Amino acid sequence: MAEEIDGGDAGGQASGKLGPDSAAIALALGSATKARADAYLDEQIELVREQKALTRLQTKELSHELGLRHWSLWVRHASGVLKLALELSAGLILLFAVTAIGVMVWNAAHSDGLVIESFSVPPDLAEKGITGQVVATRMLDQLTAMQNVTTSLRAPKSYANNWGDDIKVEIPETGVSIGEAYRFLRRWLGHETHVGGEITRTATGLAVTAREGGESGVTFTGGDSELDALVLKAAEQIYRASQPYRYGVYLNNQGRSAEMATVFQGLTRAASASERGWAYIGLASFRDDDPAMRRYDYQRAVEADPDDAAAVGYLANTYNNFGSPEQGLPLVRRALALMAGAGHGQIRADWIASQTQNLQSSIDYFLGAYRDSALVFIEFIQSGHLTGVGQVGTLATRQAMAHELDAAAATLADPLPDLPGTVDGNALATGEARMTIAFMAEDWNGVLRQEAALQPLFLRRPSIRSQYHLRRETLAALALAKLGRFAEAEQRVRDTPADCYLCLRARAQIAEMEGRHERADWWFARAVAGNPSIPMAYAEWGQAFLARGKPDDAIAQFSLANKKGPHFADPLEGWGEALMAKNQSHLALAKFAEAEKYAPNWGRLHLKWGEALIYAGKRAEAKAQFARAAALDLTPPEKAELTRADHG
Repeated sequence: MAEEIDGGDAGGQASGKLGPDSAAIALALGSATKARADAYLDEQIELVREQKALTRLQTKELSHELGLRHWSLWVRHASGVLKLALELSAGLILLFAVTAIGVMVWNAAHSDGLVIESFSVPPDLAEKGITGQVVATRMLDQLTAMQNVTTSLRAPKSYANNWGDDIKVEIPETGVSIGEAYRFLRRWLGHETHVGGEITRTATGLAVTAREGGESGVTFTGGDSELDALVLKAAEQIYRASQPYRYGVYLNNQGRSAEMATVFQGLTRAASASERGWAYIGLASFRDDDPAMRRYDYQRAVEADPDDAAAVGYLANTYNNFGSPEQGLPLVRRALALMAGAGHGQIRADWIASQTQNLQSSIDYFLGAYRDSALVFIEFIQSGHLTGVGQVGTLATRQAMAHELDAAAATLADPLPDLPGTVDGNALATGEARMTIAFMAEDWNGVLRQEAALQPLFLRRPSIRSQYHLRRETLAALALAKLGRFAEAEQRVRDTPADCYLCLRARAQIAEMEGRHERADWWFARAVAGNPSIPMAYAEWGQAFLARGKPDDAIAQFSLANKKGPHFADPLEGWGEALMAKNQSHLALAKFAEAEKYAPNWGRLHLKWGEALIYAGKRAEAKAQFARAAALDLTPPEKAELTRADHG
């Protein structure tokens, strides 16, 4: 019993309610009757039950309140999330709208194309289907055709007014639209060239007027049947007014040289240094009959704009053509550096790689790395970015100088199509390449025959005789000297420039063939003094010393040539022969092996290499070199020498 009371007390305390005082209950129970005690206990038990029921009700209500609170919090959270999402969406929409407007404004500000607007036409033409839009489309076709035949390596950004390839006909819209808003922005912020005009009736036919922007137009008149021709004249006028340099190139491609010269002459007075520089480049292409004036134009181009890589490169070529490679070489390197810079030397970006190949090929040629030059030039030709003349002839000449005579002949047998205005220039370059092939094969009469074959070209185009004439003169003079016709040889070089590197070398070699060694040394000394960076004269001087039986002097010159042109095969081969003359064939082997890297198909090289191997006691290796020589180009004396060596 005491345990139950204790338990009830504990339960009351545990429930948190105020129960009856334990001592009072004990006294009451002690003095009360059993009936009253039972009634009291029943009353207390009922009270406990009520308290428990109340507790359960309170717990249920509390649980319900907590549920409602949780739901309220969830709703509030969801509402916040939705509100945030709505705000973010609104922000994104606003950001998108601002970005779209910004892009539209930026594009409008940088728009620089050509917009051809609908022309005004007489009602009778419109009834025949020749509406203003049709005329604008015909104008578009003509301007696009001009653009397509205007090939230039000039970067579009270098033009004072450039609309590049962005030519379009614009059809006006009615009402307010995004398109109209963008058109307004382009007109307000951009640099577009707008072309419009009208066709009117005259007493004899039609008058076509086209104008750029608000400028006054030029009117061309003719009959109804001449409408297309009138539109063409109007398009040419627009092209001339808006793209004068491109128009000059277009005229040159059309064979209209006098008009071209007038356009470029006017551009030499332009405010833009770039326009002046390119104008002089354009004028230089007009100087077929005056090489000195051509060089002057290129010099003026460089003075006007020293950062124009094309002007610098073209000037370098004129120095080479005038026989002054010492002056041309640093200019070619400078042009390469300009193209590698931030502005690319004003060369269009998609032509940088090909023009770099072209210039590198020239550097290799200057330094006697003929095979390197030919291989790089092949890549240049394959690019399709040809703007000059004589590309096939140039390649064949470089292949021949690298002792690749079969490759040179194959190149000439598969020529490229002639570009407009390049037919005679290509014929000259091809003729000189054939002279070079014959010279390298020591076919002296063949050299003279190939030169004679060029005479009809000179009769047809007397002015072209002056182009690149120094190489032709020196090849012919050396061939005459090889044939013992010294008086004629002297006559051919007598009037050549005193500072011409090719000419000084030819004079020295002719004097050497005549047995006038001191005179030859004098000419060789002048050649190397004026062109100390160029290796050819050193190598030829070394050959002269070798022929005189002075191998040590020859090696000294070959060594200098090798330092100037490390990839020049001829001095390395000559060095090997000089070592053989000193009975040092074992040392010659290394020189021949090095020379092979730069002229692997040179018959004489493999012949002499085989002979050195014989002297070094390596007959099996010698046989392999002789077999290689037999499969390559050899002169008749070399073939006889091969027979003796191979069977000796």
